[in-house]
Amino acid sequence: MKKKFWLVTVAAMTAIALGMGGTMALFSDSATGQSDFIAGTLCIQAERNDGEAVPGPMFYVTPQQGETPLGIPGQYPTGLWAPGDEHQRTLTVSNPASCSSMNAWLESVEASLQAGSDADLADKLYVEITTPQLGVEKKVAEGWLSDFLSGPVAMSYPDGSRIPLYLTSNRHLKFNVLFDITADNSFQGKELVVDFTVHAIQMDNNP
Repeated sequence: MKKKFWLVTVAAMTAIALGMGGTMALFSDSATGQSDFIAGTLCIQAERNDGEAVPGPMFYVTPQQGETPLGIPGQYPTGLWAPGDEHQRTLTVSNPASCSSMNAWLESVEASLQAGSDADLADKLYVEITTPQLGVEKKVAEGWLSDFLSGPVAMSYPDGSRIPLYLTSNRHLKFNVLFDITADNSFQGKELVVDFTVHAIQMDNNP
């Protein structure tokens, strides 16, 4: 099953020494997905965590960029990004009994570029995704954003085991994004808009 949410990055990049203004990094997550199987229905939903109202972006520079569909401003803007900066936010993925009837495995994550985006910026944003395993935070996927644009990036624990999302449960996926310290002024004023898709499959018959 595909579960889609959105990463939107609006960037006006500049080297730290210039001290110039800009905006970067809108990650939004307001989407639901559903797919029918012979054994029942798998439905995965997502919302941002970190104490903010949902739905709305996870990463954003200004409160206005982080507002909800009802127009409530975001509470935790990152401020301007410069090369070397990194930020982390949490996406809560749930498997509710209201629309699902089975356990699931989280399989992979991929991204697609929207029209008008500057694709070369994807080579300067490094994404790490972590989630708990037995109470300990573990890295389950990582790569340059351009890697996610090239196709699905598999998600699994470091020991190779799969990531479960049981019926009626939720899972916190932490996204840590680093803006490459080597980025120079050639990235100033560029914009990037990306759709991320999380793939999941039913746990039954998929050991």
